[in-house]
Amino acid sequence: MSGSSMTKRSPWQIQQAVLFALFIRELKTRVGGRWLGGFWLLLEPLVHVTLLMMLVTLLRRITAPGIEVPVFLVTGLMPFFIFKDLSVRLMDAIDANRGLFNYRQVKPIDALATRALLEVTLRSVVYALVLAALGWFGFHVIPARPLELIGVSAVLVMLGASFGLLFAVATDEFPKARVFIRMLFGMPLYLASGVIFSVHRLPPDVQVWLQWNPVLHLIELSRASFFPSYRAMQGVSLHYPAGLAVALAFFGMALYRVRRDQLMSAN
Repeated sequence: MSGSSMTKRSPWQIQQAVLFALFIRELKTRVGGRWLGGFWLLLEPLVHVTLLMMLVTLLRRITAPGIEVPVFLVTGLMPFFIFKDLSVRLMDAIDANRGLFNYRQVKPIDALATRALLEVTLRSVVYALVLAALGWFGFHVIPARPLELIGVSAVLVMLGASFGLLFAVATDEFPKARVFIRMLFGMPLYLASGVIFSVHRLPPDVQVWLQWNPVLHLIELSRASFFPSYRAMQGVSLHYPAGLAVALAFFGMALYRVRRDQLMSAN
C-alpha cells in the first residue's frame, strides 16, 4: 500500500477536522482568549440568582408552595440562556466566519453547526456547575423525572437552533434587523417566559396570550421535571414547541439551500 493512499482522508474525516478547527476558533472568540471570559459564563447566572434572591420575600409569594427559590430561578434562567444564545448568537455566525468560506471544505452550515454546538456545550456545563453549587449548599437539585428533562432540553436546543438558522439566513442581507431581534429576545421574551416568577398566578386572560410563547412551555415543563410538586400551567404541551422547531428547521434549511451561494460570497 502506498503512502499516499494511507494518508488520504475520507470526506467524513475532513468534515470532522473542519468542525473541530471551527469549534476551537469559536471557543477562543467566545471566551475572549482569556480565563475571565469563561469565568463570566459561570458568574452570569450566579449574579442573576443572587440579585433575585435579594427579593426572596416577594419570590416566595410568586413561586409554587414547597419550591426552593434558587432552584426555581436556575431552572428558568439556564434554559432561557440556552435558547437565547442559540437564537441570537447564530445570527452572526456566518458573518464571523465568512472569510473562511474561500476554503472549499468550509461551508456556512459548518459555521452555524459549530457555534450551536459550542453554545450548547458551554451553557450545559455552566448549568451543571450551578446546580452542583446549589446542591453543595443543601438544595435539592436532582430532577424528579430526568428522562423527561432530557426530552424537553432536546426540544429547547432544537427550537433555539432553528430560530438561529432562520435568523442567520434571513437577516444576511438585512443586518440591521438583528438589532430588533436582539431587543425582542431580551427583556420582553425574558419576562414573557416566566423565567423569574410563576405564571400560575397571572390572570387567565394573560396566561392564554403567554401560551403563544414556545419558550414558556419548555421552561414550565423543565421545572415540572425537576420538582415533583410543580404543576405546569394548564395548556402547556411539548407538542407545540416541538412542532414549531421542526417547521422552522425545515423552512430555515430550505432558505439556506436557496441562498447558499450568496451566503458564501463576501458582502
